[in-house]
Amino acid sequence: MLGNMRKGRAVVILLISLMLFGLFSATGWGFGKESQGPDVYVVQGMLKSLGYYPGAVSGYYDEETAAGVKLFQKANGLPETGAVDDRTLQAILWAYNQLNGPRKPTPSPVPTPLTTPKPPSSYLTHDEQKMVDLINKERKQEGLAPLKVIADVSYTARLKSQDMVENNYFSHNSPRYGSPFDMLQQRGITYTSAGENIACNETVEGAHRVLMESPGHRDNILDKDYTHIGIGVVKGGSCGKMFTQQFIAN
Repeated sequence: MLGNMRKGRAVVILLISLMLFGLFSATGWGFGKESQGPDVYVVQGMLKSLGYYPGAVSGYYDEETAAGVKLFQKANGLPETGAVDDRTLQAILWAYNQLNGPRKPTPSPVPTPLTTPKPPSSYLTHDEQKMVDLINKERKQEGLAPLKVIADVSYTARLKSQDMVENNYFSHNSPRYGSPFDMLQQRGITYTSAGENIACNETVEGAHRVLMESPGHRDNILDKDYTHIGIGVVKGGSCGKMFTQQFIAN
C-alpha cells in the first residue's frame, strides 16, 4: 500500500498510512493476522513470487499468509512469528529484488516547470480512464462533484508509478523526486491542498477495491474539497501494476 498522503492549506499535514516499503522503515512497526489492505497485497505478491505463499493474493492476512511468512522467516534465520515486522519486511524486499535481478536507478530529469508544452489534456491510458471513472462513480454516490483530470498532474503521477517500478520501492517519498508535493511544485502546479494514494495490484478494479476498503485512502477519494486529479498506471512491480492517484484542490 502506502496509500494516502495529504498536504493542507496553512499547515503541512502528512497523513501517512503505514509508510510501507520506504527506503527506511520505522522501527517497531509490523502487521499480522487479520490485517488487510494494499500493504498485505504487496507482501503476498512478493512471497508468492518467491515460492513461500501458494494462496490467493487477496490483501487479507489469513492463516495461509501467516504460514507463508513463517516459512520465509525459517528459511532466512528470522524469528518464526508469522507476522511481518521490520526485519522480515526488509528481508522479503531484499529477496524479491534479488529474484528479479539488482537494478540500478536509471538517470531521469527532475520534472520540468509548467513553461514546457503540456501533454494533451484528453490523454489517459485505458487503465487510467477506468480508474478515474471508478473514483467519480464513488463520489457521485456520495453526492460529491466529479474530479476533473489535469494532464500535468497525471504526468507527475505516471512519473511516480514508473519510478517505483524502476527502483523497487513503494513509498510516498521518492529517492529521485522527493515527496509528491515536491513533484507537483517542480512541475509548476499550484494548489491549496493536495494528497496522494498509491497501490500495487494486478487490475484497476482490484486496486480501487483495496483503496476504498482502507479508511485513509477512501478519505482522499471522497474528500469534498478536492477538485482535480491525476492518475498514473504503469506495468511492473511485485503485483503487476503500480497505481498513483494525486489529488489537488484549487
